[in-house]
Amino acid sequence: MFKTIISFILLVGISYSFDHIMIAEASGFTKEMLVKEIENYGKKETNMVPASYSKKDAKKNGDIIHKHRTAKENKRIKQFVNNVINKNPDFIRFVEFTSKGDPVITEYQFNGKLIYYRFDSSRDRTDQYRKGTFAMSKFVTGPKVLEDYCQKLVINSKMSYLTNCYHFDKVEF
Repeated sequence: MFKTIISFILLVGISYSFDHIMIAEASGFTKEMLVKEIENYGKKETNMVPASYSKKDAKKNGDIIHKHRTAKENKRIKQFVNNVINKNPDFIRFVEFTSKGDPVITEYQFNGKLIYYRFDSSRDRTDQYRKGTFAMSKFVTGPKVLEDYCQKLVINSKMSYLTNCYHFDKVEF
């Protein structure tokens, strides 16, 4: 019995330490403070992609292409995470291409306090990547562009995400 209790305490302690290491907290704002920070966010580097955007363009601009990531792209993702941890402003763009070659763009910009998230599927002619939700057993499509401001970046092996956001509970990363 005693060994079981000690094992449980150690497991909880290790789990807590492991989770704590993997959370990059940008800030700890209340909702009211968050609104003021959003109003004062500053210039955004997002939404700078032209209507016609190819894989060649994405590679040239240093974007992370979802399929077949290179070691250089993985290093860039780690650099962004480290910049959030160290409160250094940074910007990163991910691009996924549909079967027709249409870009679906996800951008994250960190200003040293908040992470601005922008998901843009407006160039997807098939609506294949459009996000939405289920309501009354039916899929309801959402807008083609989603935006949010988040305070935490959680990295783990199963699913990385942003949390403590203004609009959503969690946002993919």
